[in-house]
Amino acid sequence: MTTINRGTLLELVRNRPLLAAELLGDAFAAGDTEPAGEKALLRRFPRQDHMSADGPVLAARYREIVTDARRARAQRAEAVLAGLIAFLRARVREDLDQARKTADAGEPGSHKLERDLAAKRSRLDYLESVLVKDLYLAIEEHAQAEHLLRLEGSAYNWHADYQEAWRP
Repeated sequence: MTTINRGTLLELVRNRPLLAAELLGDAFAAGDTEPAGEKALLRRFPRQDHMSADGPVLAARYREIVTDARRARAQRAEAVLAGLIAFLRARVREDLDQARKTADAGEPGSHKLERDLAAKRSRLDYLESVLVKDLYLAIEEHAQAEHLLRLEGSAYNWHADYQEAWRP
């Protein structure tokens, strides 16, 4: 029986989702009626007959494209998004100071505001880890995080320090 480790499976699903879906569909369709020997697996998964000799070259080119895209996103994150993150952190600190003043004054609802701001700070931490520290798996995840950060920033588009480059 052929086995595949978790890392290879995740890489296959991430980089070749259609192929992974086809292979899983074939595996489920085959059932347990056949023995799981090598020849049976080749009958179940005849993809090798359809493989191109250019496969390794195309895979290497794909990795180059992804690497270039990651590098470009990292440079962009340093230039634009790090400034937006710093801007948002300053606004959260200002809002927390205001919430603490209202809590000291005994106004109701100030604790809810503090919890909301703590959640906003946690979201910023996560978005910073994806955008600035490059802790993401797929380029789509980076693009999604960038859009979410810009949406967070758009709540402060009235502020004098808000920049047009940060608009979603």
